[in-house]
Amino acid sequence: MSKSSHTVHTESIKSVDYEVLVLGLPPEDLEDLLTHFVSERGKISKSLYEDFLIANCIANLNQFMAHINSETMAGSVDLLKLRKEITGLILKHNNDLRSKNIIINKNHVLKLKSSKEEGILLEENLYWNKSYYDDHGNYKPIKNDKNKNDMNPPPKKSTREKEDSDLDELNWEDTKIWWERLREYIVVKKYTLKNIDKLLTQRYFHNSTSFNTAMVSNCIVDIEEIYERIDGMGANVDPSKIIRELFALVEGVNEGLNFTRAKELQDPEIDEEDENKNSGTQRTRPRGFGPKKKKSVKKASFRDVLKEDLMQLNKSIKVSVIGQDDAIDLLTESISRASVGLKDPVKPIGSFLFAGRTGCGKTMTSKVLANELIKTKKNRIVIDCSEYSSDHEYSKLIGAPAGYIGHDQGGVLTNAVEKTPFSVVVFDEIEKASSKVYDLLLQILDEGRLTDNKGTSVSFKDTVIIMTSNIGVQEVEEVSKTIGFGDVAVLTETKKGKALNAALKKKFKPEFLNRLDSIVHFKDLDDDSYMKIIDIELYKLTENLKNSDTEYKDISLKFDNKVRKFIFEEGVDVKFGARPITRAIEKNISNKIASTLLNSDSSPYAKIIVSMKNNKVTTRIVDEEKEQENKLMMHLGDKN
Repeated sequence: MSKSSHTVHTESIKSVDYEVLVLGLPPEDLEDLLTHFVSERGKISKSLYEDFLIANCIANLNQFMAHINSETMAGSVDLLKLRKEITGLILKHNNDLRSKNIIINKNHVLKLKSSKEEGILLEENLYWNKSYYDDHGNYKPIKNDKNKNDMNPPPKKSTREKEDSDLDELNWEDTKIWWERLREYIVVKKYTLKNIDKLLTQRYFHNSTSFNTAMVSNCIVDIEEIYERIDGMGANVDPSKIIRELFALVEGVNEGLNFTRAKELQDPEIDEEDENKNSGTQRTRPRGFGPKKKKSVKKASFRDVLKEDLMQLNKSIKVSVIGQDDAIDLLTESISRASVGLKDPVKPIGSFLFAGRTGCGKTMTSKVLANELIKTKKNRIVIDCSEYSSDHEYSKLIGAPAGYIGHDQGGVLTNAVEKTPFSVVVFDEIEKASSKVYDLLLQILDEGRLTDNKGTSVSFKDTVIIMTSNIGVQEVEEVSKTIGFGDVAVLTETKKGKALNAALKKKFKPEFLNRLDSIVHFKDLDDDSYMKIIDIELYKLTENLKNSDTEYKDISLKFDNKVRKFIFEEGVDVKFGARPITRAIEKNISNKIASTLLNSDSSPYAKIIVSMKNNKVTTRIVDEEKEQENKLMMHLGDKN
């Protein structure tokens, strides 16, 4: 300190009847003095800063402390009031040392506000109001939280939290709409066009079903109560049908709230590795051009998933996956446990073996889970295990050894998880994989990581591991043929479960099965489930036409009940599950509709009625505009 340039001021402390010598410090020495706080890492309370001022600005501090601690003064001094009085006198002669004139920069160094450095005000750090003294002015140390950096302002909300709060802040009007199913009015939120665009850009929608479900959950007031009332009716109601009906009400109130508009507004994520996807070396650029600027995309993680999304996950999956309620319950319960921290933090979110006949919904469940849980464009990694049936092929998952072709590219699995750590990883037809692949899976399930050929450790803690298998189908079929006493349905399902577990134990080692969170048995679909799936597939035809960029997008489709029964007879095969239904619809209905549209001269708003005649699908165009025009012409002709 430049002692020759400081000033000394005599001030009287009235509360203790004592004169103190207050130093007026030179401005050029202040920042050197403030380096005293570097070791505090920005955690500076007001009381600590006042101690600093008193220690550096009271010249006769020792004498003053002896006076207030003397026998005549002991117990009679209001220490808090005294500190305030002394600090006021110090700042009277050192205005630059006021807290509003000092900042904490990014290196946790205190600087005068007049300097060019940026930072937060000293009095804005979170420790400022944590006093070292109790109400009587006695010393009281602050508990040190090593895991908290309190010098910073309150942390910014995560992307998902911010999006959720943004949705809550959107303005809407309550509109009452009659719903025939409940035979009463329900309240639908009506948004402005500007707010509709904000609503449509909050997440990525892979298909119209996930879009409709999300919009219904957001736009209908008290939707949970409505769901409970429908469940309480006791009728076996198709969830997808409920969503379609409710979305029709939402869309009717909010013009522009549709899947087509959502796709137009989606901001495609830039793939930072597209340029070097198949090359281990970096491409050179023409001289004179700087590096290509890429959009920075924050990687999603499991902790970003909103509580509301987790609570709706079960219902959202059941909208698209029909007839597998028990399997979905088992899946979502495991994910719920992980969401509250009841799992090993280094292991995957969940690991499941989906076992069941082909076409019963195993792959569909993994797709819908990825769409509803992760809600980003790239959310699912599929490993076809038939490609890894030989022992030497497993290396493709983690990268070829040094010296082999492609050794500098990394592994198919490790690269994908490193790029999208929050994803659903599907090992399709796991029974076809080599035993070497099982060894890799043991490491993932047990330690939550894999090390690729370059020595990079890739974490799987934010992944959901799903393995699909057809093992046990034959054994389960044998159980179905048996006859028992008592509750046959319950006994049969119990026997099926035991037969499936026995078949799995024959194929997989105990150490592999014991590391799985759950073995999920997908049941064979019943007739009612098949009819619901047919309804969904027919609805998709209407949606595909509606969301297409063609002149026919405003044409509506109507299907007769006889058509549904015909597709059931033509497209349902127990051995192949629901897969043939789509082919049957394409062959018998889609081709017929396409031919009708191309060979007719209908108005853009016509309706196509699909029905049956002589056991064949027929189509008929109802063009209300042309019918009205013909009636008008006939009326005018009669007058003439």
